[in-house]
Amino acid sequence: MDRIKIRLQEMTLAPGEITLGDLAAIAGRLQELSTRVSRWVADIDGAGRGPRIVEAAAALRLSGVAEGSTVLVIDRGMHDALDFDLPFEREVTAKYWEIISALSTDTPPSDAPAPVREGAVALLDALEHAAPLVTVAQTSGRRVEFRPGDRDRAVWEVQRKQVGFERITIAGRLEMVDLRNRKLRIADDVGNRVMLEEVENAEAISRDLVGRRATASGVPTHGARGRLISITAPTIEPAAVPAQWRSHTEPTAWLLPREASGPDPDGGVEFDDDEWAGFLAAIKGE
Repeated sequence: MDRIKIRLQEMTLAPGEITLGDLAAIAGRLQELSTRVSRWVADIDGAGRGPRIVEAAAALRLSGVAEGSTVLVIDRGMHDALDFDLPFEREVTAKYWEIISALSTDTPPSDAPAPVREGAVALLDALEHAAPLVTVAQTSGRRVEFRPGDRDRAVWEVQRKQVGFERITIAGRLEMVDLRNRKLRIADDVGNRVMLEEVENAEAISRDLVGRRATASGVPTHGARGRLISITAPTIEPAAVPAQWRSHTEPTAWLLPREASGPDPDGGVEFDDDEWAGFLAAIKGE
């Protein structure tokens, strides 16, 4: 079983105590980071639930709170799962500790994707709010100690690159994110989400178009792996519904040609009187 102990030190609370707000924030950020690391290991990009093995490997449980100062005991795995150490779970555990350890040295893995980097910063913020000094120890004996407030968040920022100054246009459902900072988001038809930054008239656009299909045209920014991350200063307009979505015709492919749809009522074999009389006699056995 993988277990980590998070010691929160120099707090103003009594040993063994923690506010529910800080507990919820730390627990949420730990689980969020674990989920993102698990999806990273599984090479899952984009929205949607992952396979059960990915979710199981990411699951964390608070199994105890102890004194000295305040210690949170976190176990990995579903509560009803058999205690098997599978290769995938071992890799998730190793990657997770790599991220936790990197928090203390400001050295994120160069291949860490944007969601993992953002999750690491969010965990730092939650820890900083709870305690000035933090020690994290793993079952294997590895241990790191750091002051969250002194750590460099900038090194975790996504390394972005702009591909020239050409403008691109994408279409999808517009979502609201942060009007104060003029940021919206657009989700395309296959679930990719792209941030729209420096949006002019963000409030008016959000009032008219959030929740509807729209197009966004602007200068693209791509991540290290070539994935579209954001569009800067976009022009956002209502997206016309494709004509083929609106048109409706009754399907006719299953119909047979009219000339082959049945027997001709005027067709058939013609009998003269003698042939017809012979036919009736044969039926009667005469």
